[in-house]
Amino acid sequence: MNILLGITGGIAAYRAAELARTLTRRGHVVRCCLTDAGSRFITPLTLASLTGQPCFGANPDYHEWRPNPVIEHIDLARWADVAAVVPATADIIGKTANGLATDLLSTLLLATTAKVLWAPAMNKAMWAHPAVQANVATLKGFGHTLVEPVEGLLACGEEGAGKLADILDIADAVEALAGPSHRSFLGRRILVTAGPTREDLDPVRTLTNRSSGEMGVELARAFRNLGARVDLVLGGELPAPWGIETHRVRSAQEMLEACRKVWPDADGFVAAAAVADQRPEACAPEKVKKQEGPENLTLVRTPDVLATLAGEKRSGQWLLGFAAESEEHVPNATVKLQKKHLDGVLVNDIGGGRAFGHQANTLLPVTAAGQAEPLGPLPKDQLAKAVATWWGDWLASR
Repeated sequence: MNILLGITGGIAAYRAAELARTLTRRGHVVRCCLTDAGSRFITPLTLASLTGQPCFGANPDYHEWRPNPVIEHIDLARWADVAAVVPATADIIGKTANGLATDLLSTLLLATTAKVLWAPAMNKAMWAHPAVQANVATLKGFGHTLVEPVEGLLACGEEGAGKLADILDIADAVEALAGPSHRSFLGRRILVTAGPTREDLDPVRTLTNRSSGEMGVELARAFRNLGARVDLVLGGELPAPWGIETHRVRSAQEMLEACRKVWPDADGFVAAAAVADQRPEACAPEKVKKQEGPENLTLVRTPDVLATLAGEKRSGQWLLGFAAESEEHVPNATVKLQKKHLDGVLVNDIGGGRAFGHQANTLLPVTAAGQAEPLGPLPKDQLAKAVATWWGDWLASR
């Protein structure tokens, strides 16, 4: 994807370097356009070095990158799939909302037909001013996307709404705007579970597992970027991804209850959470002292989230499960596929602890038709994209 990153004159401009690097590492082509004020906070050389692409606007040497004469604002406007203004000051917001073209960035924002994203950053009083809010409403009326500033410590020393949003959230928002959709997911609603569950023994101690939830969160992002509306039921401590309805849970029972609220209206379910199989029979209301604690714990079964939803499956819905296996991978996955009436299972080889805490992973897809080609080894974000694409193709072929 071709991403034009507009950088204006706010102290948060230095964080645009991190965004440029993040998007470049995700495989996108990023070109930066600096305003004169933006170039006082970050240099064209820094941005060009991070992206490997020319930096336009406030760089007197950028013609060295483009030996043939072109009309820059039209050329860049046509080149971009997404134009993201980060940080967006009150000045550039006001210019674009009112059709003003006073420099390269403001001019190409009027000329582009690409999708446009704004990530404002400014003093809290400026952000709350009626004129700024009216201009923001105008931009939304144009169909532009807004990643709102967050609460935090501002450069002026005040606390309040005006701080640039998290860079990973902005990167997610950019990818969601112009990612290639898949016909199997466009306009569909998908329920995804991720992370561990925790079953409390007392207010301090808990039974849990080593799952981070990273793979499930990346799957939620991948399905969203292919056009789906995603509901994420998330255990653990990972931050919720931008633009995804996230339901925080702790126990297996809470996960089941959250899923059952969404499942009747969903088209599919991706069960990527590591749900505890047992819980303590009782949770002590106070911390149990070492000397008073029992030598043996009585455990009882937790609800089987995937099996329960499979039993409530209506015509047209699908279920994709995961199986963490250390041996007999395909036979065990086939048993799970048949027993729980799933449409597909992704086998995660955890032999030697490979699945936990490792950035690169491999998944083995199994359907009623048998074993498919392995996916990976890949970093989890790329593996999630591969899974979503494979599953979309499989659904389309049915």
